[in-house]
Amino acid sequence: MTVSGAPPLPSLGTDPTGADATRERLLVATHELFYSRRSTVASVAEICGRAEANVAMVKYCFGSKDALLDALIERITASFQDELERLDGLGLGPEETLRRHVAGIVGNYVRYPYVNRLLNERLMAADADAAARLSEVFARPTREWHRRLLARGVEQGAFRDGVDPTFFFFSIMGLCEFMFLATPWLQHAFGEALDDTLVERFVQHTADLVLTGLAPA
Repeated sequence: MTVSGAPPLPSLGTDPTGADATRERLLVATHELFYSRRSTVASVAEICGRAEANVAMVKYCFGSKDALLDALIERITASFQDELERLDGLGLGPEETLRRHVAGIVGNYVRYPYVNRLLNERLMAADADAAARLSEVFARPTREWHRRLLARGVEQGAFRDGVDPTFFFFSIMGLCEFMFLATPWLQHAFGEALDDTLVERFVQHTADLVLTGLAPA
């Protein structure tokens, strides 16, 4: 954890220097502000104040605040694709792969509760080129991974045939996402707290629900 309580961003693998170090501080500051606020609202002045950087450095390092936000999205979602590759490398059956995938999605919402909201906001506001780039780093490769997993499940007799991978992408992401968008309902409507025990229960529940829907007739 960082001093702010926010989980760290995915590692670069190297220690940045010079302007790259400032760029990293700006990304970390944005992440920490979004995490602490559970929102995507932070001004350039607030980001730079937390990063201990001159406000001109956002333009120097990224070109614009929007480009900074896109860089943050790409940094985080690239780590999601790394997780899928590691999961493939374990050689597990399709059911266990799916269970671990659900756990990974939920874990990412715990670490980056703002990321899907930020991604949607940027897709709505971005030009065509930026929207296509953002789609390439998350939605398209994830949907393709789902397609391969579903096909493997059908081949091994674990999943029913005919599940649309695009709809499956929206279904599984939506199941995992909504609780984190509506977290206040847990406490105020249902008397629950978003702690490790609840997250584990939610992962088990969601994986069971999805696997029941995929079971062969």
